[in-house]
Amino acid sequence: MKIAKVTVLVVSIFSLFHSISYADYSTAHIHSGKNTNGAAQQYWVDSSVSAYGLGATVTNAATQWSAVPNSAANLWEISSESLAQIKFYGVYNELGPGVYGSTGFFKSNGSQIAYSAVNSGTNFDIARIRLDNKSMTDDAFTSSEKYHNTGHELGHALSLSHFENSPAHAGTHWMKSGQTSMVYPSSVDADHLANKW
Repeated sequence: MKIAKVTVLVVSIFSLFHSISYADYSTAHIHSGKNTNGAAQQYWVDSSVSAYGLGATVTNAATQWSAVPNSAANLWEISSESLAQIKFYGVYNELGPGVYGSTGFFKSNGSQIAYSAVNSGTNFDIARIRLDNKSMTDDAFTSSEKYHNTGHELGHALSLSHFENSPAHAGTHWMKSGQTSMVYPSSVDADHLANKW
């Protein structure tokens, strides 16, 4: 009886440790590549973002990610598109049904870098974020769901990946895809960002 209890306890502790150490910081959730400018990044917002009523979602996302404890991530808005490391655009029906946002990675010469390459360790100079107003309108996004969408895409620009990737994180997070009502990152989101930056 005592041997069985000890064995179960040891197996349980090992399983818990293994899942925490593997799930928390694997490339399934944090890209190996990152922005060459480091943790302090300037972002620029195209007028199309405000035209679709999404300006506050960008401000909120940048403020929330910058406020993560124990992280060097610091984002601030500038008026020069050419100097920005992160660029936001509002688009209409560019991404297709059910796709609410997209983050692309680029070198300073304009050449695009594949998502898989960034995940594997290729660094990038610029992240371009597109927020698709038609997809969000078609699926009747609430204000809080728009905040989640923008925070999620900015998380990609900060080298975070999807939390539904195996081993998936349970619960609601900014880095979990989909139509979710959430205006700030979860503690798990914050922990991943602090690990990266």
